[in-house]
Amino acid sequence: MKKLYRLFGVAIFFMSSIAALKVAANAAQPGVWNAGGTVFTMLYPEDSVSFKKVQMQDERIYIQLYKGYAVVKGIYQFRNTSNEKLNFKMGYPVNGIYSGGSGDLNEVTIDSLSRFIIKAKNKRLPLLKETHEELRHNQDRLRFVVDNWIVWEMIFEPEELQTVEVYFIVNTNEAQVRQGYNVENRNAFIYLLESGSVWQQPIRNGNFYIQLMDGLGLDNINGISDGFSFRYNEKHKIYAGEKVNFSPTPKDNLVLTYFKHNDQFEFEKIVSQSDTLFSKVDALSQLYLETVPFNEIQINNPYETEGSMLVNISGLIFQFVVFAPFIIGFIIFAIAAWAIIKWIRIRKSTKRI
Repeated sequence: MKKLYRLFGVAIFFMSSIAALKVAANAAQPGVWNAGGTVFTMLYPEDSVSFKKVQMQDERIYIQLYKGYAVVKGIYQFRNTSNEKLNFKMGYPVNGIYSGGSGDLNEVTIDSLSRFIIKAKNKRLPLLKETHEELRHNQDRLRFVVDNWIVWEMIFEPEELQTVEVYFIVNTNEAQVRQGYNVENRNAFIYLLESGSVWQQPIRNGNFYIQLMDGLGLDNINGISDGFSFRYNEKHKIYAGEKVNFSPTPKDNLVLTYFKHNDQFEFEKIVSQSDTLFSKVDALSQLYLETVPFNEIQINNPYETEGSMLVNISGLIFQFVVFAPFIIGFIIFAIAAWAIIKWIRIRKSTKRI
């Protein structure tokens, strides 16, 4: 009899484990998919020594969010910490996908229409288009990135402190936020701070400003990643956050989800206005934001979804379909086991008589 009970318990455990694995295999990885964003990286292994001699001492990132896209300006202070002249190349993907994150995936789509601009010493640097097939398969840095890159050359004199500025526009309209069986089409932007790990560490200071444009308000922001201590100014509709003495990893990436997908959105028309848009983000960078009062505010998780009754019902139906064979099998097994136990007891009682 004890053996029968043990067999019964093992069967229940076995069926539950299979069911759990079945459900897990059908659930998509949670995170933000197909967000607008960017990534900078070195292209040549021989330049790695130079990179580690240059420290990113300060970065100030200005982001203006619109319905369907984001305009970004970055101002970086780099110092050559060595007493030698450094000459190396950096790169920006013309298009492609970067996949990162740990528990929550951060899939960033690099768009060829970003109108990327870089300046050093207040002068615009010439951009070259190069093909780097070897980076397509480099799993340590970028995954699923195409081999077409925009490349520029950086030159640092010994112990020189240099200011570098970048501008770009990205499409944020095509993103999805996945959480369990819930999938929401939203706008999403990801700034990949982890690409700064190629420089000499740590990065001393990082300031991040996010301004809501195009009629966007607090109620249109789904969530912003933590770790930045963001505060908010209602007058200018600006979030302000910072990081101090940090060595960036995937968990430091700035992830932001907002507003909703627009089926009629035409990114090409937006890009044609790049000069005007860059002028606006320049104006933001010239504000004396250190004197602007910012207040504490509730920040939600960008990976959260609101869900809907239809999605929840669909999830329940899917789970029922997955579990139904195991539930039916369990019921049949339980009835059979009960019948056997009952039959053994009746037989024993009959023998006693």
